[in-house]
Amino acid sequence: RILLSNPMSGLHPFPATSQHLKQISTCKRQRLKQRRVTFIGAPFCEGQNLDGADLGPCSIREAGLQRAAELLGWDWTDEGDIDFATHFHTLGLASKSDLNSHHHNVQVYRSWLQSGMRENFSTWVRRQKGSEAGPLRRTETHADVENCGTNEASPKEGKVKVVNARLIGCGVKLIHDSVTRALSSGSFVLTVGGDHSIASGTISALHMRYPDLGVIWVDAHADANTPCTSPSMHYHGMPAAHLLGWFESSLEGFEWMNAGCLDESRLAYIGLRDIDREEARMLKESNVHAYTMRDVDKHGIAKVIEMAMQAIDPNCNRPLHLSLDIDAVDPHFAPGTGTCSRGGLTYREIHYVCEELAITERLVSMDLVEVNPALDPPPVESKMHGDDPNIATSSPTVQLAVELALSALGKTIL
Repeated sequence: RILLSNPMSGLHPFPATSQHLKQISTCKRQRLKQRRVTFIGAPFCEGQNLDGADLGPCSIREAGLQRAAELLGWDWTDEGDIDFATHFHTLGLASKSDLNSHHHNVQVYRSWLQSGMRENFSTWVRRQKGSEAGPLRRTETHADVENCGTNEASPKEGKVKVVNARLIGCGVKLIHDSVTRALSSGSFVLTVGGDHSIASGTISALHMRYPDLGVIWVDAHADANTPCTSPSMHYHGMPAAHLLGWFESSLEGFEWMNAGCLDESRLAYIGLRDIDREEARMLKESNVHAYTMRDVDKHGIAKVIEMAMQAIDPNCNRPLHLSLDIDAVDPHFAPGTGTCSRGGLTYREIHYVCEELAITERLVSMDLVEVNPALDPPPVESKMHGDDPNIATSSPTVQLAVELALSALGKTIL
């Protein structure tokens, strides 16, 4: 069963009201051992070919998320950024020149912050280098491929490819291990990417800790292609399918992963609006709960988040994970992301989703992905009334990402 066309159908046609959910959660809310956030920087963007998403963790740190969260009563542990480059170099998957690349990018980003941010980050970088302005797409040089039978979309090749498969598998394993360690302390785990490939690592680790985990996946895209259906062969469009066990065969580099650990009935999408044809077919034939932007238009975001939570957690007692791709938000509010799609969630709609999940007090973790400062416009010239004074001046998508993390951690209007 999938709720693409009729979200009122299925096992729970009369979902609990928000008030009912709050009442139930008061009895079953002891999911976290302590009021502590463990922040994991996952500057991993090998699942696609656009530079800039690796600066997501740095940009959100520099915007002041830690201080704002501490004012909400959270203790804070920052595990730093995972050092993917050194690991890849050790395995022979990266050259020496790659080792300092991320560190250099962070330093350049901080220099841009100090410059006054009067122009877009990537434009400023190009001007500093004396070259043409604009972001660059990386050349795909890794040759990792995985045979998966015949791909009708590429009959000449006779096989399908996942770009950087082995490298991605090794990188996502590092994320999995970092999240596993963080979960052992009983803290709320906030993993900031990077692209959405990281979800394979975070959710697989979470499932080991919380076998009854329910996942709310907020995204313009389902990320549910397989190596045999993906038009691009980029892994950032596949992690949901991998977690659901839809891959036709194993993928090199992911031998460590328990593919299929996420039960279809425990995954609910919100905000879908850009879905590939084969991806849609698989979703319709599954038990995944999918609420598209049409459902949001028809029912309103309040009803949609209630239906989504009721679908994956009918007894209101499961731990919940939020996997939030910033491109779920309309580009008017979140232009700094790599795969913009028209007609997304509004500023208040995306905040409402985060707020409602926080109210349950069963939200144990969050992914925040695809924030790309290189694609973001410069900050607005003046702050508006109501802007959090504890958030530093930031480009608009970075500022929104910090605000959403705070909403998920329990920040409210009153």
